[in-house]
Parts: sequence; C-alpha cells; structure tokens
Amino acid sequence: MGIRTCGSAWACPVCSPALARERGEVLSRALARLVGMGYSVAHVVLTIRHTRGESLAELRGLLSGVWRSLVSHRRVKALWRGLGWYRAIEITFGKNGWHPHIHLALAVPPGRDPWILEEPLLDAWLEAVEAHGWEAVRHAQSFSVANTEADAREVGRYLEKWDLGLEVAGGPLKEGEAGLTPFQLLAGAVGAWLEGDPALEGVFSLGEDHPLVAEGVPLILREFCGHALRHASRLGITPEEAAYRWVEWAEATRGRKALTMSRALTLLFHEALEAVEAEGASRVPLEVVYLARRTYVWLLRSGRLAYWVHVSEALGSLALASELLGLVEEEEWRGSLEGRAPPGEAGVDQADGRVPA
Repeated sequence: MGIRTCGSAWACPVCSPALARERGEVLSRALARLVGMGYSVAHVVLTIRHTRGESLAELRGLLSGVWRSLVSHRRVKALWRGLGWYRAIEITFGKNGWHPHIHLALAVPPGRDPWILEEPLLDAWLEAVEAHGWEAVRHAQSFSVANTEADAREVGRYLEKWDLGLEVAGGPLKEGEAGLTPFQLLAGAVGAWLEGDPALEGVFSLGEDHPLVAEGVPLILREFCGHALRHASRLGITPEEAAYRWVEWAEATRGRKALTMSRALTLLFHEALEAVEAEGASRVPLEVVYLARRTYVWLLRSGRLAYWVHVSEALGSLALASELLGLVEEEEWRGSLEGRAPPGEAGVDQADGRVPA
C-alpha cells in the first residue's frame, strides 16, 4: 500500500517541510554549480513596513504588485540581463502583524561585479513600494554575496529554510522579538486546545478513533505545541488569534506559487532535481538512534535539539552527534543497526520510554 500526499507547499505540516527540504537541497546544488563555473551568488532580502491592521491577503497582493514593478523598472531591466534568479516568499506573524518578505538569489555571470547591483536594485525596490502607496526603509533590506560553493549552498538552503534543523527542532524555542511561523501559529492554538482552553472549544474536532484521542498526544507534539503557545504569549498573541491567523494564512496562500525562477536557472534546477530524486530512490537508512525520554526532553527544553540535529547532518551520523554532545550511550541513547527491529510495537521502548530519532 502506497502513501498518498497532498503536495501542499503552504499549509500541510507533512508535505511543506518535505518539499522545502528537497527544494533547498536542489537549489543549493544548482547555485554551487554556478559558483564552480565562475558565477557569484547574491542573496537579497526585500521587505515592506507593516502594521497589525493589514490582512495577509492585502500584504501578499502588495508584495506581488511591487515585485512586478521592480522587474519592469528601467534600471533593473538593464541590470537583469544575463542574470539567473530565484525568488521565494517567507511569511511570519509577530507583534506588528504579518511580515511577508522576499528572499532573492541572483546568479551573476563571471566578469560582473555583483556589488554593483546593490544600490540600484534596493533603490528601485523602495521606489516601487512608494509608488504603490506603501512605505519601506533602506536598513530593513539586505544584500550579501556568496563567492564560494559552500556559501552558495548555504544561500540555497536558507532560502527554503531547512538548514540546521532550526525550523522544526528549534523554531518554537526562539526567544525575543522573532515572529511565529505559520505552523507555530497552528501549534500554539493546538497547544491551548490540548490544555482545555474554553475559548477554543469546538475549534478542533476529532473523532473517537483519531490517534490523538485513542492513543493520547505524543511527547514531541505536546512539547512543540507547548513551546509555540508560550512563544505566542510572549508576543501578545492569544490562542484564539493564533487559530484565526492560521486560517487566514491557509486561505491567503491557497493557489499561490511557492517560488519562481528565471528560465536559465529553471533548466539547471531541474537537472539538480533529477539527481536528488535519483539519490533519494536509492538511499537507505543506515542508522537509527533511540533517545531516552528524559534525554529528549532535556535537549528540547535546553534548546540543544536543533544543534544536535545540525551536528548529525554535518557529520552524517546521529550516533557521532550524540557522543559529541556528551550523551551517555546505553543510558541516554543507543543506536540500532539497519535491519534490527525497533524496540516496542509503536517505536518506543516500553521499558525505558525511549523515542526514536
């Protein structure tokens, strides 16, 4: 029996991270290949000022309109010739409401100084925003250049927000002024609902045979939702607003493109995609690590889980990452060689409450 997925790049908590990870890997390879051919890669962040009163649909439409004005600007059109580009839109929600902004990767051919693009490109963006009756400030925009293949790979992964494991493992642990991702909004609302918040009664409805009802809430989901709920509270976002904003997000992004790119970069992107898909078809898991429940909770609450994921990705080994963090083998974690059955029927060791990673 196969697995059916919806393929939503915006609102599905299963498909969206998987698609972002794949796109990030493909883009990082395509950009690294261009740098190997002598290109430079510029990473540009373009944003607009916003307040809590604007709807996401309004801001999303404004962003699209300003982008169209930018690429048709006479100075930008002259600079655009010969460039490859990739555009992704990131959206968060914080104290000042929705914050949509553009991440742009520009592949600059050999012999052209990428820094020459900075001033006219950012000036044209500010002019386009003003022409649409809105406001943007120069210091909120950014322009940086990756000159090595390693730096270009990081740009590609950053644009699709999967590197370092931060978006899943560390996202809800971020403190301070950082806004909530849409999935953190959803998690915050679910976290309050799980705690029995009367304001959310009837917002979420599950049948008696649903796993969350029949088997209880898994530790990972409970911790993720709890951290997201506390993060939202620090930003002054109530659980009811978090639920409403999630619905607003799902409706405003339905049918929208998750990314766009130039024709030249599209060809290179598809080549890299075919290579990644071929590798994925032949890849088999080499190891599984089981963490003691108390170890997982400590990693999560201390903010070290994201670092552990990052180290394991860098080393290519969960076991080595566990050792590097000083975790005690057989007490706080243990490995499982390929082919060994996981302990416990549900993938959790019933004796010591270990969870697989």
